[in-house]
Amino acid sequence: MIPTEALTGSSIVFDEVLPAKQGTAFEMAAGQVLRIVDIEGQQVPDLLCLNSADYTDKFSPPNTQLLNQTIFLKTGHHLYSTRAEKMMTIIEDTVGVHDVISGGCSAATNEFRYGVRGTASCRGNFEKALAPYGVPEAEIPYNFNIFMNVTVSPEGATAIEECPSKPGDYIDLLADMDVLVAISNCPQSRNPCNGWNPTALRLILHEPGARVGA
Repeated sequence: MIPTEALTGSSIVFDEVLPAKQGTAFEMAAGQVLRIVDIEGQQVPDLLCLNSADYTDKFSPPNTQLLNQTIFLKTGHHLYSTRAEKMMTIIEDTVGVHDVISGGCSAATNEFRYGVRGTASCRGNFEKALAPYGVPEAEIPYNFNIFMNVTVSPEGATAIEECPSKPGDYIDLLADMDVLVAISNCPQSRNPCNGWNPTALRLILHEPGARVGA
């Protein structure tokens, strides 16, 4: 079940559904909270962000791993920028399984892995969503894979497993600075990351002080 909101006044900035396989981008002010809800379960949202004041300072997976001292991000962990600035903080998380090492699928990696050309991809979604903001493909950072289940063996081998999120599961991200956020509702159907069936997400952006209740 999708969480219901216990919000007052005009605290909701937007509340919308992001269709399966699509992408979006939007500005988010410091102190605002973004809730991403997995409507049907087993769906991965790929997320990245850029410093609104300077797009060259952007989400850094290596710094995020280094400064949190883990590749397994959970509530209380931060997303860090290339300049080691806190960009976003996970303040609530009903799943606790995410990936910061595998990046986003692209047409090139899909062709390499699956022998299929011209596929929809997260990199393609990011490029399209960020183009109106003047961010070229070469400047788009790699991303944070929310709810994505990537296992790591003792020998260091990685494997993509089925997403563990259930219908209505969500993550809340607090903006620590003004950021440009981009989300790709991962279109991947050739591995189990989305349970082999990409579905829609719900995005709720709300102001500080508002409470989103389950």
